[in-house]
Amino acid sequence: MKSDECLSFVTEVLSVLKSTNQCEKVFSLIVDRLFRLYACQTCAIVVVDPATEYLHIANSRGISLTFAKEFRRKLATGAIGKLLWTGSPVLIADSTTMREQSEELKLERPFRSCLCVQIAVDHRTLGYLHVDSASPAAFSQDDIRAIQGFADFAAIALNKSRLYEENLRLDTVDHETGLKKYPSFLEKLHEAAARADASGEQFAVLILDVDNYKHIALTYGYESARQMLREIAGIVQSSLRPLDAAGRYGFDELIVLRSNSDEEKAFSYAEGLCAQVRSARYAGRGIQTSVSIGLAVYPAHAGSERDLLLAVKESLYDAQRSGRDRVVSPTRGPHP
Repeated sequence: MKSDECLSFVTEVLSVLKSTNQCEKVFSLIVDRLFRLYACQTCAIVVVDPATEYLHIANSRGISLTFAKEFRRKLATGAIGKLLWTGSPVLIADSTTMREQSEELKLERPFRSCLCVQIAVDHRTLGYLHVDSASPAAFSQDDIRAIQGFADFAAIALNKSRLYEENLRLDTVDHETGLKKYPSFLEKLHEAAARADASGEQFAVLILDVDNYKHIALTYGYESARQMLREIAGIVQSSLRPLDAAGRYGFDELIVLRSNSDEEKAFSYAEGLCAQVRSARYAGRGIQTSVSIGLAVYPAHAGSERDLLLAVKESLYDAQRSGRDRVVSPTRGPHP
């Protein structure tokens, strides 16, 4: 019966593992199912923090939240150290006969029997999976293979999550538009503000909102609408100078940093973008659209990056409210 349950749980874990990059969901499922399958006193996934090389509890059952939060253990040289270095499982059938090892492996509560297996991928140790029971001989050699399988799922989930986060950090391009992702754009904004503070120059930030995007998507299909957005992004990209930057701000919004620009220069640039977008035809289907643009200038309209972005959003709101296909700044009203 336990083997049937185990197979069912494996199928469940695999299904979740395939569908998410969030290792927490997989961890939670593994811990819950093992806890039920073996009637555990404690089940925990303990992982190595790559930044500190300390062990911490990533997910658990049978452990208080306070203990789990405060748990922080050095990589040991004893039973845990051997497990982490060599991958050799640690099985304790009766803690009364192995008191020293049992004390080392104990988490929050003493146990009578315990099994710990390595969590590793590509020959790199990521942590270990701990199960224990208040009863002696709750785990046997026959259980090692099954529990190691769950540990391997945890390893794949953790590695997948870390790779995904690393790719997000390294990949600065929004592939739907070809422009920068917003966090990468913000780095350029920080640099521009620092240059402006040091040199006294001004720069502008613009947000472009594609008018009637949802209506176009419903009329021509979302793929055509996305193609239109890519082509509008191409118009913006072609207008940039070396110190300028552009990024994806929202679903149908683009954001532009225009270096060395006062309000008059920025307004003229924005009106030129409006004219280009208005005159083009998109997605090979003759689609027509326009953009509403809000802009603000640093430091003329705002003394901080946060206030600058707020001023730009307020200007964009005024542009949309006043009829679209126009440019608005904090001191200049809508100009269609």
